[in-house]
Amino acid sequence: MTDEFEEEEIEEDDLLGGLEFETTAEIEVPGRLIDQVIGQEHAVEIIKKAAVQRRHVMMIGTPGTGKSMLARAMSELLPKEELQDILVYHNPEDPNNPRIRVLPAGKGKEIVTIQKEEARRRAQARNTFLLLIIFSIVIYATLVGQFIWGIIAAAMIFMALKYVMPKEDILVPKLLVSNEGKETAPFNDATGAHAGALLGDVRHDPFQSGGLETPAHERVEAGAIHKSHKGVLFIDEINTLKIESQQQLLTALQEKKYAITGQSERSSGAMVKTDPVPCDFIMVAAGNLDAIAGMHPALRSRIKGYGYEIYMRDTMDDTMENRRKLVRFVAQEVRKDGKIPHFDRGAVAEIIREAQRRTGRKNKLSLVLRDLGGLVRVAGDIATSEEAKVTTADHVLRA
Repeated sequence: MTDEFEEEEIEEDDLLGGLEFETTAEIEVPGRLIDQVIGQEHAVEIIKKAAVQRRHVMMIGTPGTGKSMLARAMSELLPKEELQDILVYHNPEDPNNPRIRVLPAGKGKEIVTIQKEEARRRAQARNTFLLLIIFSIVIYATLVGQFIWGIIAAAMIFMALKYVMPKEDILVPKLLVSNEGKETAPFNDATGAHAGALLGDVRHDPFQSGGLETPAHERVEAGAIHKSHKGVLFIDEINTLKIESQQQLLTALQEKKYAITGQSERSSGAMVKTDPVPCDFIMVAAGNLDAIAGMHPALRSRIKGYGYEIYMRDTMDDTMENRRKLVRFVAQEVRKDGKIPHFDRGAVAEIIREAQRRTGRKNKLSLVLRDLGGLVRVAGDIATSEEAKVTTADHVLRA
């Protein structure tokens, strides 16, 4: 009996890569996201190079192998000091062609705040002047015995000054893209985004006249390509984008700027087109081999010609070092979730056994870590429901 127990202990130690710990709370987890990537060393090196050289990346592989995690990690590697704010201004010469201004990060909000305060003061001064005129007319009309005509004249002047004169807030710019206080370069996941969300849009204005209309520059909305300026734009299953959107995305990649216009022909926003808006982003596209086949040839050529193609691994060798990486993976998932108890040695060993089983091959470990992460969370939820202090092998087996 003692011999069998010792054999189980030895087998468990081997599965855990020789690491000594009681629970995953003792396992050290790297602070940087790029250092948390498991089993994709080749991809990690390319992502580091691409971040330094600002190259586009195409990742090809099965779902759940860490493509979005690598893309997000890339945004952490980009320099923060280049970040910018983008403002859109009213154009008095052509209201349907709003102007664009680029400023260092944080300056955009300052300018908008100052302009709003100035507009508020101007509005107060105008309203005070308007009230003085109205009261003067009413008092004069009362004195000369023409009170009714005085009220009518005051109402006409009020309407003329209130709705015919330009509003003060039309001069206040809109903060289109703000990077104030950001510690890392922007990262935007545009997977499944429609044309407006990806390329920007101009909202419809149901009141287009009579002093009730909304200024064109206030209806402009930035797309994911503009929000990713100086950062990373990630699109998974890129073949799901319409061909027209892929062509426009290619234009944005080439020009590094793209004007925003209304995406619907039936909307009043279709009449509005801004000056070109900066969108100097790093494109990280992802998909399986079928997705790549449905991709616009020119877009794939652009990414391949000005960047890297990475083929993601879905298995890794079953070695002591790689088992230790899976131990760290479990610790990372527990910390990332934040609501489940840590795993003991037996529970982690069972996760590694599952990684062996899921490959269907000898001496291999699965790198489809999204599924393994789901197993970790379900086992942790079972432990939480039982008010257990740690997650055990029994919880994993029941998951």
